[in-house]
Parts: sequence; structure tokens; C-alpha cells
Amino acid sequence: MRILVTGASGMLGASLAVELSRKHKVFGTGNSEMILPIDYKIFDLLKESYKELIEWSKPELIIHCAALTNGNFCQNNPLDAFNLNGCTTKKLMDASDDHVKIIYISTDAVFSSSLHMAKEVDCISPENIYGKSKELGEFFLVNSNRDYLILRTTIVGLNYYREKNGFVEWILNSVKAKETIMLFDDVLFTPISIWDFIIEINFLINQNTYNSKIFHITGGEVVTKYEFGMSLIQELSLDTSCIKKGYISKFTDRAKRSNDQTLDCSLYKQQFKRKLPNLKDTIITIKNNI
Repeated sequence: MRILVTGASGMLGASLAVELSRKHKVFGTGNSEMILPIDYKIFDLLKESYKELIEWSKPELIIHCAALTNGNFCQNNPLDAFNLNGCTTKKLMDASDDHVKIIYISTDAVFSSSLHMAKEVDCISPENIYGKSKELGEFFLVNSNRDYLILRTTIVGLNYYREKNGFVEWILNSVKAKETIMLFDDVLFTPISIWDFIIEINFLINQNTYNSKIFHITGGEVVTKYEFGMSLIQELSLDTSCIKKGYISKFTDRAKRSNDQTLDCSLYKQQFKRKLPNLKDTIITIKNNI
């Protein structure tokens, strides 16, 4: 199958493109130079026309991973956020034939803090620009005639190029440098590693069931950001004294972020008879990929 992966210079997109290239013809696009074992093209998704991109890749499936995920940047630059996280979905559909399937990677941020273990049927009510921009991306698909899957998730992992600094790298680099960091003990989430999430995407591609549905795919255990960080550092036998408890309720100079980012994955697990990883599984997977 010919697959176009957007955001192939990002944490999920790069590893996903490489893994899928083992069995498929993969084309990746990103906003920076990357050396990957796939056909890769730097492409600005803020362009009006995607004709060049689609003619180059001729995809049968588009996996739309590209996104602005920095909440503060999105809050301060709403036009960029809505254009990249939302309008790109419509541009991909406009440029490609109706038979091209789309997998859209969405987020827990489309829900409000009032929901614990949000289900697919729950009403979405994003509390910040990032969540609203991802809601827009979902809107274009839900109101289209495409075969699609929307996958809401909360991923953790490592960047393909380790010099990039995501959440996990920030924890590891800070602890190794003996710098004190603060992790929120009042923010709940259900993290899944990018590698376990990729296994599920691969599974869905092999199922060839693009029935225009939304699924939640995350880890199977609720933890706080503090508990996650401590578990990771303990598993790696590093110094935990650098990690301090913090509380999101005391931070006022940042974009509003839900303090309950948990997702219920029962629908996905029951429909496809899948077992999703718990916290220990996720930590071990990250350790094995360091």
C-alpha cells in the first residue's frame, strides 16, 4: 500500500513512517530535514494547495500526524493552530481522490476537565486553542464522505533524533544533569508509548476497516504526570530526588490545560479484542527504546 505520513519529522510520525516502511511504500513529509529510510519531502502544510504533495506520493492511505502541540504557542498563535491542526485535514481531502482513506491522529484535549475516562460518545468541549483546533480537524472528517478513522490518544516516547526534546527527553535530560524539575501530581492521564500506539495503527491498517469511526487508544492505567516520571526514573535506576511534585492549579501563566486527560478505550478493546499496555508495560517499552 502507498501511505503518506504527515508530520514525519515529529516524534510519532518519524517512528511510524519507518515501521510502516517494512511492509508498505511510505512517503513522509515534515517541516525539517530528516534522514529516514523512506521517500521524504519537506513540505509546508500552510500552503494553500497540496496538489504537489499528493501527486508526488499518490497515496492510498494518508495518516495525518502533523500538528502544533505546544499549548502555549497555540494559545498565542490561534490562526496558525487552526490552520495546521484543523484546516490541513480539509486540504488533504480536497487534493486527494475520494477513495483515499485517512487516519487522523487526535487528542484527549478535545474534552473538558469535567470528564473522567472520556468515551467516544461523550460531548467534546475543548478548553484551549489546541483542543479546539484538533476538534476542527475532526469536524472536517466527520462531515465528509471519506472512509476515515479518528484516533484520540495521549502518547509518550522518544524522538527519532534524540536531540529533539519532548516530554520524556526533558525528564531524562534534566535528571541526568541533576536539575530539579516539577511534575504535576494533580494532572491525570492514560499514557501509551508511541511504539505501542504504532502497533495498534499497524493492526488497524491490516484490518482494512476504515468505517468512519472514532476510537480512543491509550494506555490502560490512570496515573499522574508525577507518578509517570517517578516510575520512569526508578526503572532506569536514576536519582529521583530531582523530581518534585507540582500542581497545575498553581500555574497561571500558561495555556489552560485539562487536569483530567484520561480516555476510556473500552470500545476499541472490545470491538477488536485488543489488550492495551498498563503503566509498567509503557515504562519498559520506553526503557527498551532508549
